[in-house]
Amino acid sequence: MRNQSLIEIGNVLKKYESFAIFSHANADGDAFGSILGLGMSLKHLDKKVSYFLPEPVPKAFAFLRDYDLINKTHINGTDVGILLDASDIDRINEFGKHFNTFPVTINIDHHITNNHFATYNYVDENAASTTSIILELIEKTNLPIDKDISNALYTGLITDTGSFHYANVNENAFLTAAKLVKYGAEPAYIAKEIFEEDTPAHLKLAGIALERITIKGKIVFSYISLKDMNEFNATEEDTEGIVDLIRKYKGADVAILFKEVKENEVRVSLRSKEKNISVKEVAIMFGGGGHNAAAGCTVHTSLYEAIKSVIAAVQEKVYGI
Repeated sequence: MRNQSLIEIGNVLKKYESFAIFSHANADGDAFGSILGLGMSLKHLDKKVSYFLPEPVPKAFAFLRDYDLINKTHINGTDVGILLDASDIDRINEFGKHFNTFPVTINIDHHITNNHFATYNYVDENAASTTSIILELIEKTNLPIDKDISNALYTGLITDTGSFHYANVNENAFLTAAKLVKYGAEPAYIAKEIFEEDTPAHLKLAGIALERITIKGKIVFSYISLKDMNEFNATEEDTEGIVDLIRKYKGADVAILFKEVKENEVRVSLRSKEKNISVKEVAIMFGGGGHNAAAGCTVHTSLYEAIKSVIAAVQEKVYGI
């Protein structure tokens, strides 16, 4: 399916007056940065904007302007529905049933698995983040931008590139960062809020996960059990970033963290170090998705069975074992 142009999408944004902007469950920095960055820009044009994320909404990005407006208004009576950083409407859970009821819908994303489900679609799988596409949209269509918008967009870029560590980093990622700093983004402030404000539960879970590191060929993995989560009164948000600590293990190409969040519900985070090694296909096998270097899925089995089945899938899909 073909993309519409960003100019066409910009014309739609200028034509209509009210917008409901959504992003995916288990929202990350790119989800927050995309919806808030675009929403604030539209509000500068005196448009009516509402933000929606499936619950629970992570608190890690509460430093971004307009965070406190998420899920605070009604969906009905809006001209345009916009879904950002999600490959299909199933990624927004219960909000999915509302999305196709909007007279006009817009889909902007950078996942190669996106199925172009909206009235207007723009998908660039070579973009380092969805926020980098939003910046391109803003620049090409002369939408407003300021410090708060730039901070939101930079947050998406820095998180989706792993602080410019991941294989999706390209020349445009650095050019986007430079532009956002020019527009007012504050890299040191954002880095402090995202990477230097961990909860006690996060630090304790990270220690447990690192103690449990297991090596299987070129795969390094660990797990956090439901018992661990309950012991530290932790939420899934407290597990964010732990897979990237495991990824540092020397000699491993693939890193995996298994998080048992409920009985028979295990969230799996997968990372790869090498450009020629994709973990996305493994995530897709279990109903998930993502990027070549960073992907995730949910497995509805016991923790033991989840570990066994996902490791076997990585061995077969990645290494042909």
